[in-house]
Amino acid sequence: MAKSNRAGGGPQPGQDEIARRAYELYLQRGSVPGHETDDWLQAEAELTARAAAGEPEHPAPQRRAASEPTGGRRESASSRRSLRP
Repeated sequence: MAKSNRAGGGPQPGQDEIARRAYELYLQRGSVPGHETDDWLQAEAELTARAAAGEPEHPAPQRRAASEPTGGRRESASSRRSLRP
């Protein structure tokens, strides 16, 4: 049976997953070429270790506490609509 790229589960990461992670590593290094093999091997090792540990490929985002700022746009008093008739 042919090996396919996995969407989740299984101990071996697919080539698409490895390529995505290798590209992330390339960007983190400032997009400097010449380290393609190193990036690929590091990505493969990271993803294989995560799969063996049962961790998801992309962890769920952390939820912010209600008191933390969201960094979004703040409404001014004049831009808020009143619910009064």
